[in-house]
Amino acid sequence: MSDLELDPRVTPLRSDLAASSLKGRVTADQYSDGNEYQLVHSITSLFHKPDEKSPLASQLLYGEHFMVYEIKDGWAWGQATQDNYVGYCRADALSPDLFQSTHHVTNLCSHIFTEPDPKSPPAGQVFMMSNVSVIDEVPNKGFVQLADGNWIFATHISKLFGNSPISEALKFLYAPYLWGGKSSTGLDCSALVQLAFAAVGISVPRDSDQQAKVIGTTLSDDDIPQKGDIAFFPGHVGFMLDDMHLLHANVHHMRVSIDPLREVIDIVSFQTDESPLTCIKRLET
Repeated sequence: MSDLELDPRVTPLRSDLAASSLKGRVTADQYSDGNEYQLVHSITSLFHKPDEKSPLASQLLYGEHFMVYEIKDGWAWGQATQDNYVGYCRADALSPDLFQSTHHVTNLCSHIFTEPDPKSPPAGQVFMMSNVSVIDEVPNKGFVQLADGNWIFATHISKLFGNSPISEALKFLYAPYLWGGKSSTGLDCSALVQLAFAAVGISVPRDSDQQAKVIGTTLSDDDIPQKGDIAFFPGHVGFMLDDMHLLHANVHHMRVSIDPLREVIDIVSFQTDESPLTCIKRLET
């Protein structure tokens, strides 16, 4: 297997257990075909080990599917089907009952209600790019019914995707920073990029180094950055708003902010011996 395939972030492999799809290519004590589950909590933490006190690896959104290879002591070990990220989540956040996703959430956040009435008890929250299953697209008092019997406001969801990742990313301006986070309640730099691309129907990997390998074409030194270009740094990523300003989720301000590219380069230069600006990439048109 290549180094990329062996990346533990996206390879369901432990010394004692691995996905059956890896059999013959890797060695493990046991192999599992896995069972597909669906996320039923608004947002669920994903860890590299079964310990809620360990650093957050990523998050799973409502309606996502998760391939589970083991459930033990209240933890499910498996792989997210959307971005292939591997980790542990709480088993009670998962359901074996799978509903076909029909729409995705376009608001930063929306509430699910027990009745088509904003005064009815809320059944939970969903965040941007969560998947929902609508059983009747004809609104009732502005709400549409979901497969589980609850209701969501019709204009907060869509079957259609946007056409500008940078416009989608700007929705998160001032959202707080959270390492491993993937929602408007907290997100990191690569999640901002991943969610922005997901909102236009493009799937990209979870982490910035993975994204740098698959997104766009690298600009030459003579090219002038423009709105929508993606700037990569060692362990960091953000969107160019023009030739001089970067939109990014960052620890410096602990939020999504707009900063001069020059200032970001200066900050990064104090944190690494590598070149502070790895590259700037542009989407093919």
